[in-house]
Amino acid sequence: MQFNRIMPVLFGIGILGAGAPKSAVKSDQLRDRVFTITQTSSPIDIDGNFDDAGWQNAASTNNFLEFQPGDNIDPPDETEVKLTYDNDNLYVAFTAYSDPEEIRASIQKRDQAWMDDFVAIIVDTYGDANAAVMIGANPYGIQLDALNQGNDDDESFDIIYESKGKITDMGFQVEMAIPFSSLSFPKKDVQEWRITFFRNLPRATRHMIVWGGFDRTNPCWLCQLGTLKGIEGIEQKGRLEFLPTIVGSQSSEKVDDKIKDNDPFGEASLGIKYSFSSDRTAEVTINPDFSQVEADEDQVDVNTTFALSFREKRPFFNEGADLMDTWINAIYTRSINNPIAAGRIINRGQKNTWALLSAIDEDSPYIIPGEERSYTAMGQQSLSNIFRYKRSLDQGSYVGFLATNRQMMDNEGSGSVFGLDTRYRFNDMYQLEFQTVFSHTKEPNDSLVVSENQFGDDHTFTFDGESFTGNAVEIEFARQTEHWILEAGYDHNSPTFRAENGFIRSNNNKRAYVSSVWISFPNSFVSKAVGGFNTGIRQNFDGETKGRYINLFGNVELPRQFRINLFYEYEPLVRFKDTNLKNLSTFGMNINSSFSKSLTFGGGMNDGESIVRFLDVPEKGKSSAMWLWARIKITDKFMVSPRYNTQKMTTLNGDEEYYSGYLAALRVNYQFNESFGFKLLGQYNDFSNSFTFQPLLTYQPSPFTIFYIGSSQNQSVNTLSVDAINEGQLNSRQYFLKFQYLFN
Repeated sequence: MQFNRIMPVLFGIGILGAGAPKSAVKSDQLRDRVFTITQTSSPIDIDGNFDDAGWQNAASTNNFLEFQPGDNIDPPDETEVKLTYDNDNLYVAFTAYSDPEEIRASIQKRDQAWMDDFVAIIVDTYGDANAAVMIGANPYGIQLDALNQGNDDDESFDIIYESKGKITDMGFQVEMAIPFSSLSFPKKDVQEWRITFFRNLPRATRHMIVWGGFDRTNPCWLCQLGTLKGIEGIEQKGRLEFLPTIVGSQSSEKVDDKIKDNDPFGEASLGIKYSFSSDRTAEVTINPDFSQVEADEDQVDVNTTFALSFREKRPFFNEGADLMDTWINAIYTRSINNPIAAGRIINRGQKNTWALLSAIDEDSPYIIPGEERSYTAMGQQSLSNIFRYKRSLDQGSYVGFLATNRQMMDNEGSGSVFGLDTRYRFNDMYQLEFQTVFSHTKEPNDSLVVSENQFGDDHTFTFDGESFTGNAVEIEFARQTEHWILEAGYDHNSPTFRAENGFIRSNNNKRAYVSSVWISFPNSFVSKAVGGFNTGIRQNFDGETKGRYINLFGNVELPRQFRINLFYEYEPLVRFKDTNLKNLSTFGMNINSSFSKSLTFGGGMNDGESIVRFLDVPEKGKSSAMWLWARIKITDKFMVSPRYNTQKMTTLNGDEEYYSGYLAALRVNYQFNESFGFKLLGQYNDFSNSFTFQPLLTYQPSPFTIFYIGSSQNQSVNTLSVDAINEGQLNSRQYFLKFQYLFN
């Protein structure tokens, strides 16, 4: 059978197999739940105990069901939650019953204890099922918060709240006070929010437990939240926050085989935030310190021609993160690299939400996409403006608009992007996602990028002052039931599409694809089984077929939270550098397990045929990779996390080696309490024969008040050993400190 005929055949199989939904709990029943609370007149002290008078008349529920692996069954352990509020805070108290000897808990930095037991409240204050905030804590009160937009949780999102927890003879209990000033909500006297409560119960199997249950047939879990009533007369107005920061550093670097110490450096910055109301805030920051507390983990780039992206970790971009994320990555906040000043305003309404961000950047990175590679460069000063608007529709649907512009201040270079996007849910099973983006680029006329390669209508990648426009499109139709997910889509980036404030690493491509996933919950030795395929075809805008592929995959979840994932990828054709390479295949496996309270580990491998991309005339090569990682809990405060990744590429017959090497890292954490901790990171890159060493002492009583002091050094070493590191040649070194305090 020809490959072009495979896609419609598999598409048809997916449609026929996606049977009618069935579930013990229905979405409509879950949406109809009401949790009514009353205001307390007595103070509540957040200490992990529930003996304050303010809890006496608090509303409560113990109606919790396990929705995975069991389908809305009684959970192994009971859970009870209480809610009340006063003029300033929403108060939440969880009692989580369990054998205290089996409870998994650790003392770590906030947002690092996701593998532990924990409890959380999920709040959608606007009730449109487009975004919700999860606010929780583990048995020691270590905070866990995240932003969810219906898919994965964004753990970099942070809010300020109080939490305390303690382990008891009956299990554990957690008490939280969530300031209304930390939440955005409609400006009206009577509030109605959508909420639910969640408990993570990791044992031999990870039990996921939620208030009232969960309808697996409905992929929109935010559409299933109940209604919180009873909150009246709360408001925010005229709240002012100051965030002063002092940073200092002293760096050294190798010059003529000698280490030269640079002069010490120090500077101050100030952030000012004003909340007009609960749904509108403005923020200005002058000379902000947008540095990261820790280095990015190394990535292997020896056989890739495209730029690598890194996760945004800087706190300034937390607020409004749910607005900036789109399927086409037209907004990548790390494109704002080293600003002199930045400001933003965010306005949230019951239906309409918008944000405007402006920044003057001292050093402005370029990511220039091509058909088969990316070009990167570092420019000088620029002015960036980013605007985002979303109008919420019912049940997880929305329509949005975005516009960005970056104007270089030392030349005439500029780039603008504008576009529309929408997610429309027809019903509980069917949804459509669509985005189209248009760009206009005016290249600078300088020598930052020089290349004879061409794109589009005889444009060159050299920065020679050319102007051009481009566009990108992404559309996906999905049908999802409890046991079947079917997706079909199309996307393209035109040859002249760029996004100066985004991360677009390739263009001149078109893709059509189909994906089908089968899901089963045997609730026996195998608690969950998943299998499926995705297949597609890629072309450029000249009509050349750049690749065809089909991926087969499957995974199972076994006791001890042991997960096995297998995949097989077959590419009948890949075209690269005007060379057709046929019949490439790769097999791989990935495993991981939260084996016990003290040990979490994982690893994997893949082996097969890949393109040797860095050759002038690419060839097929035999590639292999292996990776291992672990998290070992020595005590509740002391963690050791090793990581190892090796990759190798040879000729098909194995006679010649194109490259081989590995990355190895060891992270050691000791957390004295929820605020004060010490971290030690060592990572070795065998491809570059370099070793990075970074000790860091941190005091962080809240997400935005932080003090740290540490150092980072990089040295050339021949191999990974104590002797080699001791004898290695230092390339660079930096000592740094930072003190930042939030006044509110």
